[in-house]
Amino acid sequence: MDIDLLRTFCQLAEDQNYRVASEHLFITQSALTKKIKRLEEQIDVTLFERGRHGAELTPMGKILLPEAKRMLKSFQSFQTLSSYVAEGTSGHLNIGFGISSFYEAPAYIAQFKQDHPNVHVSLNDFPSHKMIEGLMLGNIQVGFDRLPAEAPLKTFPLFSDQLAIAIHKQEMTDENDLWASLSHHDYLGLSPNKNPTMLKHISAYLWEAKQQLTAVEEADDIMTLLALVSARLGYTIIPASVARISQPEIRFIPLTGDHASWEVGLVWNSERIDPICTKFIEHVEATSKTEHK
Repeated sequence: MDIDLLRTFCQLAEDQNYRVASEHLFITQSALTKKIKRLEEQIDVTLFERGRHGAELTPMGKILLPEAKRMLKSFQSFQTLSSYVAEGTSGHLNIGFGISSFYEAPAYIAQFKQDHPNVHVSLNDFPSHKMIEGLMLGNIQVGFDRLPAEAPLKTFPLFSDQLAIAIHKQEMTDENDLWASLSHHDYLGLSPNKNPTMLKHISAYLWEAKQQLTAVEEADDIMTLLALVSARLGYTIIPASVARISQPEIRFIPLTGDHASWEVGLVWNSERIDPICTKFIEHVEATSKTEHK
């Protein structure tokens, strides 16, 4: 059903006069009459009694008028919402983040929400390979993840992170001969099935450092590894940024080398971009450039 016909019906019901209603609708009386007749034919109901006193609603017209007004109001709300969505000022934004951006991601979102209060944001933690999968499938619109990323994904670098040894402060270590001192402790590793991207990065670093480590215990996530380290069950290798959410009794020793560090930034799928996502990307880029001036 043409929403314009419902608009004509509601306007004539309000004015109860063809001339006045046609002026409000900016159409001729003839065009108004044709629209009302077309609507009546579509629903097979006579809506108005035509007489000397103008247009009066029939009993059936009176029953249908409230629903017509409701539908018209809903359509107007839809038009308003669609314009906001097209502008990127209203809607839903699914964002993913990793452990390295535990502090940065919520901060960028909080700033974005101040300027776009009508955008509902969902923020979820994902390992890197799940983040990429979600971006490719469109389940995530934008993510904070390690760089680089392959096309059709696009990126914007924000900051750097690096690998670090995490070990209990009461365990003896010699940073001048780090690996020899660590050989007296058990190595705790991430599960290869849950964290393939991080493990690939750690393996590249260990190859560069000429170290071969065998995990005595494995954990599915970094927080569990921290708990094991806190219990003095050994040491692990994780991002240095984790120190900001770690237990105070754990010591972090940053590692260096070509494979020890990486860039973290914003990642999005260029083939699934939408106005809200574009607004968020622009916000993060502008905020980042301001902070680094």
